[in-house]
Amino acid sequence: MSSEAQSISTHQLLVALVELPLYQPHELAGADPNDQVKRLRLHKGKFDAYCPKCGKSTTWSPIVSNELEARAKQEQASAALSSHGNSAGPIRHFWAGDFGLRISCGRVNVHVADFHFTTTGPSPRDRLEFSKGALAQLDPTCLVKIGQWPSLTDFQLGNLSNFDEGMSRQQRKEFVRGTNCAAHGFFVASCVYFRRVFESVLLEARAEYMSRHNLEQWPEFDRARTDERIALLREHLPKFMSEHPHLYSVLSLGVHELTEDQCQREVPMLRSAIELIMQDRVTEVRQRRQREQVSKLLAQAIDRHKT
Repeated sequence: MSSEAQSISTHQLLVALVELPLYQPHELAGADPNDQVKRLRLHKGKFDAYCPKCGKSTTWSPIVSNELEARAKQEQASAALSSHGNSAGPIRHFWAGDFGLRISCGRVNVHVADFHFTTTGPSPRDRLEFSKGALAQLDPTCLVKIGQWPSLTDFQLGNLSNFDEGMSRQQRKEFVRGTNCAAHGFFVASCVYFRRVFESVLLEARAEYMSRHNLEQWPEFDRARTDERIALLREHLPKFMSEHPHLYSVLSLGVHELTEDQCQREVPMLRSAIELIMQDRVTEVRQRRQREQVSKLLAQAIDRHKT
């Protein structure tokens, strides 16, 4: 995550943490990180995501234990008594530290996912003892995901089977490896694998073009830059790819120039772009199959009704 703290809702924070790679710190904005973690751990808002066990998109709900709810009520009651002068001071539980979150699938409630977090930076107790001026000198408090099951890759691969008709076995391997790298915080490596998928689609189109035109060599293609190659093969490439030749430039920047943090920002978009390319290929395969089937049925109908 960016080192710049951003104020987001508890629901947005939950979704961001579910999608966060392992060991990547997420800075908690605001003066009271302990309270933010408290609201996170008590949050019950639903959100949509893929369920690896169902193999479908579903609505997930956080599971909040009775123990946590009882702790929150005790803290609230103590604060109310203290405000009326009936106690020495409110009980303040420290919600940050090491903790787990569990979410349940809306389709099948026994399908659960577990996430484990820790906090870095000054402890909640330390923060209570510092003045406001001194707080500004402290390192920011961050949440770090230290474990989860099913894995982030299981969630991110989602409906990858939907692209089977548009992906070769090697392309699937490269795409999975790129997704795995991103899930573990290796974003430059992810760009490498996604670029390999892009290049393989381009080379497959070249092979198809050369076969159709009975070419053994194609010097014009070999001399061309990638954007020029895409223009040469425009009619033989997936629509999204031919319309966005600059996608290759961004992939190459990720491989050769961008930092890990910069690549982290771009990888979700790059992954989506590769998915759109594959979706175009799937659509093409299915349309071609449908045309062939209907053409065959039409020919049979003509034969049946010949006079």
